[in-house]
Amino acid sequence: MTLSRRGDYVMRAAISLAHGFEAGVPRKIREVVADTEVPQSFASQILADLVRADIATSRAGRSGGYRLARPPEDISVLEIVESAEGPLRSSRCALGDGPCRWDAVCPLHETWTEATTALRDLLARTSLAVLARRDAELAAGTYTVPSGAHRSHPVSVGVVDAVQVELPAAALDSAMSWTRRELLGLVRRAVADTATTPSQGRAGRPRVVDASLGPPAGKGRPPARHQLGFLLAHAGHRERADLDLTPVAIDPQRTELQLEGTWHQESSGSDLLSAAELEERARLVTRSLLRTLARALEVRATAV
Repeated sequence: MTLSRRGDYVMRAAISLAHGFEAGVPRKIREVVADTEVPQSFASQILADLVRADIATSRAGRSGGYRLARPPEDISVLEIVESAEGPLRSSRCALGDGPCRWDAVCPLHETWTEATTALRDLLARTSLAVLARRDAELAAGTYTVPSGAHRSHPVSVGVVDAVQVELPAAALDSAMSWTRRELLGLVRRAVADTATTPSQGRAGRPRVVDASLGPPAGKGRPPARHQLGFLLAHAGHRERADLDLTPVAIDPQRTELQLEGTWHQESSGSDLLSAAELEERARLVTRSLLRTLARALEVRATAV
């Protein structure tokens, strides 16, 4: 189980506000961005999630900014996660469709429910103050890294982009199911259409290894997000995109596809890109992918 990109950013922002709580001085958006590496264009939405959940408050003006509404000791990790992800309770069967004898309940139901309850209980018992303290120890180099730590610190960059689609939200939603089946080809087309850059000139454009688009998440909290991921192979390393794709209605005839997330460079290879080169690649490919998706969705909806 992992957080969505929005959940990741909300958690980072909450920890940043926790560090500034004792000083009693509101933090500006630019300070939160510098502290957390949350993309500038997305930071205000993330902080607004915390305000709507009564975890933070905001004040306009030169002396304004964002601060926690309560001490970090009184804010649970569960509150923060659910401010972005919605209630951590599954609204559908863990196994999805199955044999007819599973219509009421599947064999995994009780185990999955117990696991979800245990996770919620742990998050509810853990305060934001605990996370802020760990973060401070990590920054100071005094935190004891657990043996099960999973990160090897690959280079990664944030991605934020959007494109307008000349379709009503309902028509776009219907076309998205077709997109799941055709996604690999669409990503390959987008990468092929990407302009050649100095970083790509080392070994040509990357090769698309895999791509997936999950079903809409966060039902009951529109707009619904789709988890979009794909894997690229390039020279002696791989790159992985973990993105959220969110359709947002603009007017009765147009919808905006908002894409945000993280582009990772796997650390198990040679000829690795610098952060600037990786950011350039991520920007070009995601821009090309959004345009490719928009054109394909418009054509598909018209054909149907």
